[in-house]
Amino acid sequence: MTGLAVIGTGGLARAVCYALAVTGPPAQVTVIGRDPARTAEVCHISMVRAALAGSGATFRPVTGPLPEALATAAPAGVLLAASSQSPWESLGSPSAWTSLLRRGGFGLTLPFQAEAALRAGTALADAAPASWFVNACFPDAVNPVLAACGVPVLCGIGNAGLLAASLQTALGLADQRELQVLAHHVHLHAPASPEDEARVWHRGRPLADVGTLLAAQRAAQRTELNHVTGLTAARVLGCLLTGGDLDTALPGPLGLPGGYPVRLTAGRLDLRLPPGLDRAEAVAFNQRSAVRDGVVVEGTRVTFGPAAREELARVAPDLADGFPAADLDPAVTAFSQLRDRLRDLPAYH
Repeated sequence: MTGLAVIGTGGLARAVCYALAVTGPPAQVTVIGRDPARTAEVCHISMVRAALAGSGATFRPVTGPLPEALATAAPAGVLLAASSQSPWESLGSPSAWTSLLRRGGFGLTLPFQAEAALRAGTALADAAPASWFVNACFPDAVNPVLAACGVPVLCGIGNAGLLAASLQTALGLADQRELQVLAHHVHLHAPASPEDEARVWHRGRPLADVGTLLAAQRAAQRTELNHVTGLTAARVLGCLLTGGDLDTALPGPLGLPGGYPVRLTAGRLDLRLPPGLDRAEAVAFNQRSAVRDGVVVEGTRVTFGPAAREELARVAPDLADGFPAADLDPAVTAFSQLRDRLRDLPAYH
């Protein structure tokens, strides 16, 4: 059986494993986590689901240092679905830190998302250099950081894939072969101006009223949407494991910023842009969208959008100008100190 390693035991990692158990190929999945009980639980539920579905997939829990775990598993590919910053913190533990993120943009969490991805990607490159790497931690911005640091990353999951799945459903399409979605993480929420909306094409023609088509998704609870993201991820991972074909949309493909329509064929990933749209224009659109999300990664430099800079200028002026991608570790230290300080203060409006 072909091996896959899933790093993480949180909501998204569970959604992916539970979907793989019933819809994926008969793969051997190694779940790597820090907590033995949580890791064993994910594998138990997945094994029961796989047995009931008759999929033939198996799940094995592993805890311990990541380099050793990856070297032992020697997987064909790895999915990272764990970071030191939960996207749900504002729901259970609101504070001045979550208010900062609400006002400045989710992009302010980039150091925490990129930290985990860089560590996992580097460990994989050392332990199993022929394996592919898929990153679920804010891939729209993190994957360009990985590329700037020389860490190979095939793509991300979620975000553009979730939007494309919702659009496919709203349009009543059987698949996404004739659907192309250009969208950034920020498009999970409705933009203030229709001009900033995600761009969508069906049969080569641009669609209007994209916001209307996405209204049901945007009204749903984000935690519930993990069930869709888990299934879209399982389809991508299954395709990569079997060498199958799939037309979809993915964030951060080949280290690019934002999300793009792509085609997976025999383990190869290619952009699938509509007629009249070239790669440079597609990247430029996503970079403009990234500004609204709070962070832009261009070349080897990480900069923050106007709202994010303004918020940082109030609480940590030395961080407002951004940082080189190569200086991620000092940035993580500085943002950790800021986060710790703001978590002790009440949320504000």
